[in-house]
Amino acid sequence: MINRKIARRYAKALMNIGRQDGNYERYWEELKAFASLFQEKEGLWEVLINPAIGIPKRKAIITELGERLGLSPIVINFLHILVDKNRMRYLSDIISIYQQLVDEAAGRARVLLVTAYDLSKDKLQQLSQGLEGLVGKNVVMEVEKDPSLIGGVVAKIGGMVYDGSVKTQLERFREILTKE
Repeated sequence: MINRKIARRYAKALMNIGRQDGNYERYWEELKAFASLFQEKEGLWEVLINPAIGIPKRKAIITELGERLGLSPIVINFLHILVDKNRMRYLSDIISIYQQLVDEAAGRARVLLVTAYDLSKDKLQQLSQGLEGLVGKNVVMEVEKDPSLIGGVVAKIGGMVYDGSVKTQLERFREILTKE
């Protein structure tokens, strides 16, 4: 919980800068690009969070990586601050919260759509439009397939779950029958 509070503070600070200069979407893309390096390069993360490695050395690594990635000076300086304040270990939480702030500012909602089978582009478009009407925001959908649903879909939007799967309907029906 404390980690999320710390991460929220840093994410909001970067978002305030991004709103002022109009580059909050760009900063989001840059943070994602920087974070993706950790998946590609084993050991890099440990270097950046290791207090035994001096702050100037860690900042030099960030600067070098930032220049290679074409990161803006704002994001590079933001990452330097995380190193200075020993907050680099919160980067994944910061990125997650920053994404939520960017989506909110841009009027977007992220939806995880779980289906029993692959849906056509037309069906996905219809679902997207229906969900946009439901939440009143542009929808960015991530689609996953789960054959155990049997049929129908499950949409997860923020903290809400809209379950229209056959599996859940059958489970509810079974509960009704076993109560009597």
